[in-house]
Amino acid sequence: MSNNSKKNGKKKQTKKSTSGKPNSGNAISKTSTVSNNTTTSASNEQKDKVTELTQSNRQLKRKIFDLYTVFEISRNFNSVLNYQNLLDSFILTSLAQVSASKGAIFIKEVSRTDKFTMAKGKGSGQFPSPDQFFDGNGKLANYISHLNRPVVTEDLFDDTASEAEQKILAMFHPGVVVPMIYKTRLSGFLLVSDKISQNEFSLDDIEFLSILVNQIVVAIENARLYEAEKQASELLRAAQHQLVNTERLAALGEMSARVAHEINNPLGIIKNYMLLVRRTMGKNIEASGYADIVGQEIDRIANIVRELLDFYRPVKDDLEPLDVVAVMDDVLTLMDRQFKKLNIELITDFNTDEFQINGLADSLKQVFLNIIINACDAMSSGGKLGVKVKLDNNEMIISFYDTGPGIQPEIIPRIFEPFYTTKQSGKGTGLGLSVCYGIIKRHNGSITYKNKDDGGCFEIKLPIHKDTKKNE
Repeated sequence: MSNNSKKNGKKKQTKKSTSGKPNSGNAISKTSTVSNNTTTSASNEQKDKVTELTQSNRQLKRKIFDLYTVFEISRNFNSVLNYQNLLDSFILTSLAQVSASKGAIFIKEVSRTDKFTMAKGKGSGQFPSPDQFFDGNGKLANYISHLNRPVVTEDLFDDTASEAEQKILAMFHPGVVVPMIYKTRLSGFLLVSDKISQNEFSLDDIEFLSILVNQIVVAIENARLYEAEKQASELLRAAQHQLVNTERLAALGEMSARVAHEINNPLGIIKNYMLLVRRTMGKNIEASGYADIVGQEIDRIANIVRELLDFYRPVKDDLEPLDVVAVMDDVLTLMDRQFKKLNIELITDFNTDEFQINGLADSLKQVFLNIIINACDAMSSGGKLGVKVKLDNNEMIISFYDTGPGIQPEIIPRIFEPFYTTKQSGKGTGLGLSVCYGIIKRHNGSITYKNKDDGGCFEIKLPIHKDTKKNE
């Protein structure tokens, strides 16, 4: 019994031992599962970090590229001094970099006003009219100026923008408004809208526009200053030229009057004695021919003297209300035979016959005749002569245009100088246009010349009479 019990005891212990193996296998399986889960979690975290680093790396590359682009753009723009070209390039560059299709710049055109009007716009769709503007003293301008960073248009459609300003913003919605700050003051706005992808503008887009504007605003201000200095310089140069010309004309006019007075007396005596010589010649044909030549030259001298007197003779102060169209009709009637002889077609356009100017009919007839005769000389083989009278604001504009060869560009600045002529010797004294210039100036007007594609054009501007309508 004892041996059997021992054997049985051994068997039981063996069973217990064998029955314990499955329990050990389950524990190992559980440990393996936990280990796998931990590995998977670590792998996912690592992937997330890699993805995050990749995105950060991509964003850093984008920012580095944007900064390099801004650097290159600003370097190129700082060398551009043409204001309009600079605005064009700035808008096109901004649109290209953020993939947008519409943009505009609003700038104070006159420093004394507080209106920001559109200086340049690019793209399709509706743009603001010249009378639409952002108020420099309004809430929107103050808000953006103090914020000093781009704002999406959606955030401004509240009481920040006035009703008139909201109409402008609606034309660029959805979009971004970027303030242009120069030396702590608001100098303008850049508005960009209509993303090509139809997505919203990203933070990178907004940041790029902000950096770009900060760099370019200096170039824009420099270009504006350059344009202002250029215009001021041109005005000063024109004023100096006009002053020199006026003084020269005044001195020449006074001298001409004295010379004409001194010449007239002996000239009259010579002409009278030539008549006596003719009577004593009898039928001597050869001597008579010589006398005719002398007489023609005396008449030519007399004509020069008369032009010299006209050049200096002042217009009376008491100018009278005058019908320019009536004066022009008289001159054209006088020249009618000459037009037919030279085969010149006359084209008239008088659409302001109800308006008058202050002037003297005889003096203006002399001006009109001189210009028309010059046009006929330029079209000796035929052509067209156009005479147009129109009203522009408070000025009467009288234009004479012909189909002649025109005037060489380098000569145009000198055509009103006394004794300067392009005609052949003996066919002109060079005083005709100078006399015209003096008469028009004394009528408080201006006379200019310019070449056209098919000829030349003289343009006269005269102030209209205050009580302008003849019928009133």
